[in-house]
Amino acid sequence: MPAERTNDGPVFERYGVLESLRAGPITDLYRAELVALKRPVFIKALARGILPSSPFAAALEREARLLTELDHPNILRALDFVRDDQAMWLVLEYVDGWTLEAVLEKGKKLTAAAASAVALQIAEALGHAHKRGVVHRDVRPVNVLLSRTGVVKIANFAAAADERLPTAPELLDGRAGFGTPAYMSPEQVLGEPEDPRSDIFSLGIVLFEMLTGRRPFDAPDERAVSHRIRHDQAVPVGKLASDVPASLDRIVRRCLEKMPADRFATAGELSRALASELDVEGHGPPASVVQAELVRLGLMAARDEPRRDSVRVAARKRPARVSDAVAFYLASLVLIVAGGVAIQYMGGRSAGARASKTGAHLDLLPARAGYLRVVADPWALVVVDGEQVDTTPFARPIPLSAGIHYVRLEHPHAKTERRTVSLSAGETVLLDVKMEVARPKAQKTDGVARPSFTDPKTP
Repeated sequence: MPAERTNDGPVFERYGVLESLRAGPITDLYRAELVALKRPVFIKALARGILPSSPFAAALEREARLLTELDHPNILRALDFVRDDQAMWLVLEYVDGWTLEAVLEKGKKLTAAAASAVALQIAEALGHAHKRGVVHRDVRPVNVLLSRTGVVKIANFAAAADERLPTAPELLDGRAGFGTPAYMSPEQVLGEPEDPRSDIFSLGIVLFEMLTGRRPFDAPDERAVSHRIRHDQAVPVGKLASDVPASLDRIVRRCLEKMPADRFATAGELSRALASELDVEGHGPPASVVQAELVRLGLMAARDEPRRDSVRVAARKRPARVSDAVAFYLASLVLIVAGGVAIQYMGGRSAGARASKTGAHLDLLPARAGYLRVVADPWALVVVDGEQVDTTPFARPIPLSAGIHYVRLEHPHAKTERRTVSLSAGETVLLDVKMEVARPKAQKTDGVARPSFTDPKTP
């Protein structure tokens, strides 16, 4: 018999239960170990009185089948699944760490770098799932695990939608609906079909909470929360946390757009934006950033062995003395680079002054500016990060701070074109876009000029 219950709790063949972590109406979660190898695991088992033949048990088997289709370092892995006439349980990879919910209870909010690093790893996990037709539908802090090594894993696919599997008749915690109201997308609130971009909205709420210590649409009851999710715009992160970079604020705002088409098109696109954010700010690998945050919050101690200084390691490999000729060459190179930086700085200031005269209010950081040139055929209104910049054609480059920017090109008789641009300091990016105008330029038939779709000066 694979499992039995005693007065002290369940007994699973080959596994020893170490601790009960959570008891629910349908499933219980345990910390256990594979006895023969002393290998720690999680066990998710049907609760007492729930038989495998029950329709409630179908969700656990469905989750097990779904997890076998997913294989990603940021998704909690299924190791084994057991079912017989009396019992059913799922053996899951063990994570030595904390839920994001517990981390936020400890620290209230995370640094911008740590929040970006956590969200990046979640987005990469979701991207993997979405490519395989799986939508999580329940992205929230309690379903995100942070390990002591800084690796983030998303768990609990009980509510997930998979186009290859029938919908589960009931969620494992007994709820009648999918997801948690505070983290639902507008389309989930309305009961519309699942969409990968719904997960992006939910992740946007989680990212907002990590940065500010509060959820964007909180209200006294679930009905009010649902109403706010559908109709209210979230307060800009920058108003609640002044230390959050404007570029990260823009990422959050785009995740929280009411219309799915206005959000990031894919979790992969969101991942790239978050990775660029970390890179521009000069942070290390995401796992290292998360690990440092756990140390800062006092959840774990710093490593006993300090990291080796890479500069010192490199210095030990160099000869003890450098010849005068090489030293002169290096000094000359430094002067050349410094001169180039000075020229770029002055150019950035000049371009920034020109931008201010046009009435643009974008954040300009001349010392680290990148430049955007836009060509649109026949013409387009250029909107960057939600602010109107100019109408093409124009010759000047637009100075922007290094990082991710969202560009929208609008024409009254063409589909709006959207682009995501990643800029590095000193880099110039060219956008060359052909607008799909609905009909050709009007002709003069009676000596009277008709409105032209290809000339921005006509009405």
